[in-house]
Amino acid sequence: MELLTSDPAVLCVHCRADVTVVRDERGVTGLRCPAGHRFDAARQGYVNLLVGRGSRATPDGTEMILARERVQDAGVFSALSRTLHEVTAPWLDAVDRPVIVDCGAGTGHYLRPLIAERPGAAAVALDLSPAALRRAAKIPGVLAVTWDIWRGLPLADGSVDLILDIFAPRHPSEFRRVLRDGGAAVVVTPGAEHLAELADAGLLSQQEDKAEALAAAMEPHLGTAVDSRDLRRSVRVTPTTAVDLVMMGPAGHHRTRDAVEPLTRGLVDDDAVTLTIDLRISVFAP
Repeated sequence: MELLTSDPAVLCVHCRADVTVVRDERGVTGLRCPAGHRFDAARQGYVNLLVGRGSRATPDGTEMILARERVQDAGVFSALSRTLHEVTAPWLDAVDRPVIVDCGAGTGHYLRPLIAERPGAAAVALDLSPAALRRAAKIPGVLAVTWDIWRGLPLADGSVDLILDIFAPRHPSEFRRVLRDGGAAVVVTPGAEHLAELADAGLLSQQEDKAEALAAAMEPHLGTAVDSRDLRRSVRVTPTTAVDLVMMGPAGHHRTRDAVEPLTRGLVDDDAVTLTIDLRISVFAP
């Protein structure tokens, strides 16, 4: 059994001491703290730190995660991956061994290429969904942790160089607490026209004024965005992918594929569905 000090400094949820990551030839087997508190990893490699009252939120299930993987494999958000690479490079390249935290990481799809390019980097993937984290846990250099972001982050003050928050809940005061001086938080939010075709068909709902709401929430803790990029384009997807786009998000908690598929048929033209991708990538560097 091999003991390695965690980097970034993950904290014990019982006593707030720095924990140690325990690994063997298979990968992460758990976390330990000096007081003797232990958190064993699931067989798939992720660690559950949600003890006590847990979370009131419902984690994304296996079918939702599979739908998300198919959407990602189809390249629907490939432009977002490229933009994230450009936006994060100045912050990650300025540090020899950058520490990244992905809040609402899901499967680690957007985290994976950032880690792969930087062998000395370390990352924590935080998410409520075990179905997602069992995939994130397979990424070298990533510690996958079941966690509810609304409870605060189980990380030491000033221990993180880059925070990713992509289509996920945000905790601005905690972002500021864990960021090192010179660090940044990169937040991706949907624009008003994002997947508007699916929303118009009654398949999705969109919050209005997301840009204004983000600015108002972040400004007291992280100031105004130092970089903001709008990503808008049309994509042609298969009818199956259109259904997956509905099922991979919050609608997947209360809809079934059998109910969604008939509602997407009216959007099909020449065996494909044309959809609008409308995103904003905002960088905050307090």
